[in-house]
Amino acid sequence: MKNIIEFYNKEVGKLSVLRESDGQGAVRNAIGQIYQDVAEKLILSVDSSLVCKHNDYLTKLSPSGKFKVNNLQVDLHVYRGDKLLFLLESKTYLDVCYLKRAVEDFNEIREIVGNIPAIIWSGQNAVADNAFGYYNEIYDFETFYCNVTKKRSSSRPIYKSCDPLDIHVLESFKEYVSSII
Repeated sequence: MKNIIEFYNKEVGKLSVLRESDGQGAVRNAIGQIYQDVAEKLILSVDSSLVCKHNDYLTKLSPSGKFKVNNLQVDLHVYRGDKLLFLLESKTYLDVCYLKRAVEDFNEIREIVGNIPAIIWSGQNAVADNAFGYYNEIYDFETFYCNVTKKRSSSRPIYKSCDPLDIHVLESFKEYVSSII
């Protein structure tokens, strides 16, 4: 766990320099990748034989069979061998648009692979309680907000505040992953 926290602190600490030299879009991409990397490191710390696939595109046919989408995926598809165990969507902060898209993607993928667990992994929460409650009641997913500061503040973005990871949430996440596998 110590290595994961050190990785996060080091990488987030680099972002203020990146912001000045490469612009705001580069910071958003970099911090998003940090959160995904933290999730993957935690998953592999539970079981190093698991495989976290990126760009694991799945194909779904329309009801008539005449049309298809061949790019269904979320950030991580976690496998043991050929068996897909669970899905994970990672966000620096979760807002209602990201939440809606993630749960819809989970359902689309489940229509192909069956009813497997789905996780939303996020640093901070930017979803109103009512909206979160609505989606949480209708869709099946688990949510983990891994930063100490749970509510997002646009005036104090994570790359500026270097908001630390919440060790209790990291441990809960690992326990949940362990329960799945």
